[in-house]
Amino acid sequence: MNRPSTLGEQLRRLRLAADLTLEALAERSGVSVRTIGDVERGVSVAPHRRTVDALARGLRLGTADRESLLREVRARRAVPAQGSRASAVAPHRVGDFSGRERELAEVAAFLDASRTGRTPPVVISGLAGIGKTTTALEAIHRLDSPRPILFLDLDGLSPAPLTPLQVVSGLLRQVPGVGDAAPRTLDDAVRRWSAVTAGTPVTVLLDNADAEAQVRPVLTLDPRSAVVVTSRRALTGLEGVRRVTLGPLRPDESVELLGRIIPADQRDAGDLRELAELSSHVPLAMRIAGNRIAAAPAVRAGDFSTRIRSAENRLRMLVAGDLAVEAAFTLSYDDLDPAVAALFRAISVIDTGTFDARLATATVGPAVSVVDVETGLDELTDLGLVEARGGNRYRLHDLVRVFAGSRLADADSAAESEARRARLRHWLLGSLERAGAWFEPDRSPTDAGPAGVAFSDAEAADAWIRLEEQHWWPAMQAAARAGEHELVVEVADALHWFSELWADWGHWVELFGLAVDAARALQDDRLEAMHLGYLVWATVVESRDRVEGLRLARLAVAAAARSGDHQQLGWTHYYLGWMLQQNGLDGGPAASRAALLHFGLAGDSVGTTSAAAALGNHAQANGDHQLALDEHRAAYDRVQAEAPFTTHAMTYVVGTLHYFMAMALVGLDRPAEAIEEVDRALAIAEDVGAVNLVRLSLRVRATAHLATGDGPRARADVERALDGLDLMSSTEMNTALRDSLLPLLEEANRLT
Repeated sequence: MNRPSTLGEQLRRLRLAADLTLEALAERSGVSVRTIGDVERGVSVAPHRRTVDALARGLRLGTADRESLLREVRARRAVPAQGSRASAVAPHRVGDFSGRERELAEVAAFLDASRTGRTPPVVISGLAGIGKTTTALEAIHRLDSPRPILFLDLDGLSPAPLTPLQVVSGLLRQVPGVGDAAPRTLDDAVRRWSAVTAGTPVTVLLDNADAEAQVRPVLTLDPRSAVVVTSRRALTGLEGVRRVTLGPLRPDESVELLGRIIPADQRDAGDLRELAELSSHVPLAMRIAGNRIAAAPAVRAGDFSTRIRSAENRLRMLVAGDLAVEAAFTLSYDDLDPAVAALFRAISVIDTGTFDARLATATVGPAVSVVDVETGLDELTDLGLVEARGGNRYRLHDLVRVFAGSRLADADSAAESEARRARLRHWLLGSLERAGAWFEPDRSPTDAGPAGVAFSDAEAADAWIRLEEQHWWPAMQAAARAGEHELVVEVADALHWFSELWADWGHWVELFGLAVDAARALQDDRLEAMHLGYLVWATVVESRDRVEGLRLARLAVAAAARSGDHQQLGWTHYYLGWMLQQNGLDGGPAASRAALLHFGLAGDSVGTTSAAAALGNHAQANGDHQLALDEHRAAYDRVQAEAPFTTHAMTYVVGTLHYFMAMALVGLDRPAEAIEEVDRALAIAEDVGAVNLVRLSLRVRATAHLATGDGPRARADVERALDGLDLMSSTEMNTALRDSLLPLLEEANRLT
């Protein structure tokens, strides 16, 4: 008689009959090439029903062929009804257990509640290999309780986890005197379980649970007993439980664990910390790495780290005997619905940091909604493959990202992978342009862009720019490398006025430098002049290199002259006047007057006001405080005559006029008027979020308070300015501001 076809043989026959390659079936079904290959080779003999359904849809099977596949899966999953599979052999307690003191204390506190009443069940969840079972065992053994310990592996990651009846039966068999007759029904088993534990309180460890239904019958035990459950899933349906979610070890804990495994003569200072980082502080990965090193006396920890720095090598190298990181992750991955598995693979292109569902959606394409992605992320979080970080944000640990990336490489061609990364890049930069538009005078921020999202107001835009910098800045650099010059100059221009609000970001020179290079690649003199001007500002703010700033300003004027654009001629002369003044050279006022002329011809009111303010600054620099005050007040009066103004840029410029007038009033020894003026500057600066203008205004007000002899108010202003200043920042702007504030603080303390 012929042997029946296996599932893998049937699948291969049906695929070839449909004239499909593995890749073609993967594209049709949403199931990865590797999973299909594992089924066909017999490596995966009982995939989940939803995986088989997806393959059947991809093959466009009729009813008979579809049922044939499902019958084979059901046959493979069939198990004995009496629960003979239940494993009651507990894993050994790890002798070199390290770390987790906070989590152990938390579990112990929950379990010790038995002294005063009912002990709440404890669910320990987390990523594969994170140490759930070893932590649970350590916590139970540290209790030093007289209660017998019952252990049962619920086989949650197999195609057929233990049934509730098998779970209770498996526990009953471990209790002396219960007898060998297995209960026939779940109700019978639960009655016996409640009666047995009423006479003998126990501590139960249910390891590797798949679902709440496996656990609930066990919770009918005597209140003096304790139950600890481990699961990759959060088991959110269980009521009245206490939860402990395990994440990666802390760096010092990781070093301690590796130090207990790797002999001292096989490691140098710093080796263990790097190895821990490469292992993402995941205990299983570190134990495998440590065991491999310890088993080969000629191998040093640093050598092993060198070999696993490459993402391609990392999963392959993290194997020791029957322990393998990739295998542990695969069990969770194979439990995913095809659509969720596709999402998991896709988010591997998010290279760093936390992300939200909108950003994740950009990795899978427009056909998938944000709502569907949120649902998928919840499932991935429930399985421990993605970490929820609060605020509707998520994170992939580095090792999990490497694993997901390996699965993506199986599913996507090189061209598809690059297209996916480009789609994410364009979404990020499109969103960045829309966010920056809220601060630009000539953009409509509420309009939808070609890619990305729009924002409801400037506050939301500001928050997004700062929060997602971890993603959009690498995307900007990638766009420059990819030769996307139009995109680079467009996005950089959209950030021009916002850069004033985040002056201490620290990368404006690099960003505007990329834009200058892009403009030159486009052979566009107007754009080159524009971004050279922005680069002048960034160079002076970030490095205080006034000589380089002057050189760039002259290049900007030359590019603007070639373009013949009056607006850029205005701005480049404005920057030139500023740099001449900063370098103590003649010609600054003339350059500012030239800027006024060109701004007038261009009809640029923001530029006109800025150039008028620059003339006042030249007078202030020359010690003519009255002329400076007159110039700034005249500029302010012109703006007021044209009010109302609604753009962020003009509001900011008006704030700077109040600040400049306050400086002039301090120079004229009119501190009371200076305080009134600087209060107006502060109100505007705080309203638009101009942090640097806030700090500068506080410095001027402190100076004015000192002039009136008011030490306490002066000290309050200086302390507030310092409090908002990153004291660890090494940017030249922060250093200069800090150096100017500290003497004021000393004088205020003397007066106080």
